[in-house]
Amino acid sequence: MSANETSPPPAPPRDALQSQLLPRARLTARDRDALWALLDRYYEQVTRAQFDADLDKKTHVILLRSRRTGELKGFSTLVGRQMETAGRRWWMVFSGDTVIDRAYWGQQALQRRFTRYMLTQRLLHPTQPVYWLLISKGYKTYLLMTRNFLEHWPRHDRPTPPWERAATDHAAAHLFGDAYDPAAGLLRFTGGQRLREGVAPPEDYRGDAPDGRFFLTRNPHHARGDELVCLAPVSLSFLLNFTLRTLRKALCLRPRR
Repeated sequence: MSANETSPPPAPPRDALQSQLLPRARLTARDRDALWALLDRYYEQVTRAQFDADLDKKTHVILLRSRRTGELKGFSTLVGRQMETAGRRWWMVFSGDTVIDRAYWGQQALQRRFTRYMLTQRLLHPTQPVYWLLISKGYKTYLLMTRNFLEHWPRHDRPTPPWERAATDHAAAHLFGDAYDPAAGLLRFTGGQRLREGVAPPEDYRGDAPDGRFFLTRNPHHARGDELVCLAPVSLSFLLNFTLRTLRKALCLRPRR
């Protein structure tokens, strides 16, 4: 037999995601139905009415679609807001619901689009600091922050600085009221939405870095819907770090000659 006859056929190319940043007001009824269907597949204890009410508070949505079929495979909601903490004005970017179809975990389309959005916010607010406020009920979301932002809080290797702690407390109380527990740095909702059983369970985390273990320690009841409130500055170091990580991944994926 020839080499071609004995070699296995090449694997089909993996379907890639393409991203789109859209003002929330431009979502169609069909878009909203697709967003809800995806959220409902991965989360429980949330109704369609609750989802719609929360979505209406957001300003933008990142849509992730299959490049091959155009079908919705993920999304993240965003809102920007002016804040002032301890006499210091700052611009807050808050991430709400973020869901990606499990078959597409590991792709970078969301990170690239989110970085472009953050760069835009940095340019639109040149005279004040810009911070990302993230709430995380799963360790994968927390790792998304720790692996892309050199500075972030809370973190395993040092305490949160006083102003950043105050800014986190202020923003969380402003957005969520009594659901925020400042002593623990957690949001605790009675009957709040949570990941369905089997989605990113703790045993999936292989302990290759201390960040995941830190998250599980700080938010031991994440499975019932508790969310860790996090803060990260949108700085030059973040942009450089993301650029270098993207280049390294591209070089690793480049075929050897």
